[in-house]
Amino acid sequence: MSRRPDIAEVARHAKVSKSTVSRVINGGYASAEVRARVAKVIQKLGYTPWTTARNFSLGRAGSFGLVMEDSQNEWITQILGGIEEELTSKHISLLVGSLVLRGTYDSATVTSWIREHRVDGLIFARPGKREKQLIESARKVKLSIALITPDESFKGGAVLRSNNVDAGREIAEHLYELGHRRIAYLGGPEDSLDSRQRAQGLEEGLALRRLKIPPQSMIFAPRYHLQEGIAFAERWVKMPRPRAPTAVVCANDIMALGFMRTLQTQGVSVPKDVSVVGYDDVPAASLFWPGLTTVRQQMRSMGSAACRSLMAQMNGESQDRSVLEFPMDLVVRQSTGPSPDRRV
Repeated sequence: MSRRPDIAEVARHAKVSKSTVSRVINGGYASAEVRARVAKVIQKLGYTPWTTARNFSLGRAGSFGLVMEDSQNEWITQILGGIEEELTSKHISLLVGSLVLRGTYDSATVTSWIREHRVDGLIFARPGKREKQLIESARKVKLSIALITPDESFKGGAVLRSNNVDAGREIAEHLYELGHRRIAYLGGPEDSLDSRQRAQGLEEGLALRRLKIPPQSMIFAPRYHLQEGIAFAERWVKMPRPRAPTAVVCANDIMALGFMRTLQTQGVSVPKDVSVVGYDDVPAASLFWPGLTTVRQQMRSMGSAACRSLMAQMNGESQDRSVLEFPMDLVVRQSTGPSPDRRV
């Protein structure tokens, strides 16, 4: 995507000063002939004046929009903390839009933001396939776009994501050092970018140690839901112990907690009988016993960086796709321990 035309480019093509273009845009004095010339150039270049830039010049604040599927996701509060930290000093307000309300997907609110130019930039939190049309609509009107941990590949905008592959390798090392050799992976949907990358990192880390996850232990669930962890736990308890995985890596904490709690109701000890690892480090991961070993994402930092990226794009930086990866931190708690095979 080419660089967004700025006010200087409009002024150059219209053969007027930048202040004249600004007066035309903001309704100030200019002759009819100049107004017509500037309007023609604006239309030809596809220039859309940033409301934030105009608002700053008038002493008012602009606005960004945060778009998410569901505001109930626990990591959203972390993203919001980073956004608030960045925007407060810039006097930019934030609109928040959830795409799933009362169980129904509805993008009408965000669509109206785009159509009516109510925001100067959009931050999408973990967008997937269903958000492609919204993102494309925003690109067409040349809104600045930032995508936090997208679960799909998109054209244009700044992408801020966690390094899932490195995190998977670190989990493999941790479990191997504890003596685990039979390891299972419970992922989300197979077409999920996060799910595939986390599996990739785990497999690569185990391959370095000449281990491989058998096909029956590489599982991709249809959703990242609690029920998927519960269902796999019910399968695990029916497996003969000598063949059952001694460690299970889940693609998010919610599935890991569902798996772990279900095992406990069946009299299975975590980590004595099986170790469990999750992803995300949601608050619940540290509230129960045993505490869940997991991988922490830098969601707050990504929220701040997304805002800085939008402002940089508004100042004329390229809106072509860029990717910024954030390291993830392995948080070792009580849900991982020595393999039962090591104790035999």
